[in-house]
Amino acid sequence: MHPRLFLALLTSAVVLLVVLVVLAFAQPTTVSLEDGVQAKSSPYRGLARDGGSTLLPSPSFSLRDQDGKRRSIEQLRGRPAIVTFLYTSCEDTCPAIARQVSQALDAVKGPVSTLIVSVDPKNDDAEAAQRYLNKMDLRGRASYLLGTRRELAPVWDAYAIQPQGEAFDHSAYVLVLDHQGRQRVSWPADKLTSDGLAHDVNVVARLPRTDTAAIE
Repeated sequence: MHPRLFLALLTSAVVLLVVLVVLAFAQPTTVSLEDGVQAKSSPYRGLARDGGSTLLPSPSFSLRDQDGKRRSIEQLRGRPAIVTFLYTSCEDTCPAIARQVSQALDAVKGPVSTLIVSVDPKNDDAEAAQRYLNKMDLRGRASYLLGTRRELAPVWDAYAIQPQGEAFDHSAYVLVLDHQGRQRVSWPADKLTSDGLAHDVNVVARLPRTDTAAIE
């Protein structure tokens, strides 16, 4: 091979190697998504909501469940909690979420509270909610919160939820709260897995209960 041709090929190879190395190190360490940030260093498999020094609080509410009992965020304090927003007549996204939550609860190592908040007050009533919990193997393991549109609207607004409509679908994600009711992890419906959710609940359960990170 001619020395000049060899030198040209060698130079091209070195330049290509340098470019590949630069691109590798230039890759961002985090991926910004709609409801949080999934960092390489995060202990969660879902989207972390506690990437900084300030954690998102869970806006307070009080609603009646499928058995007529009053439930509130404050009652969840002291243990991890799962919160999601569904409706009983949904045939695709909601059943998928409910089944993933049910399977995750099977794998959680300690006590966890679960709240489902209705996004379809016109069609969700106590009887429908009871049937739904039975069908999804969540009876006794989750509370299905009901109310009128006027009662539920402030909850939807507080959690940035679009309720179910005739021409559009509701917001669908699952939140994991810590012992103090702060939002630690968010799972969009299309990313949710039972293994991942159970993993994140178990991680949150191991957090120090004396954690004093600020709440705004």
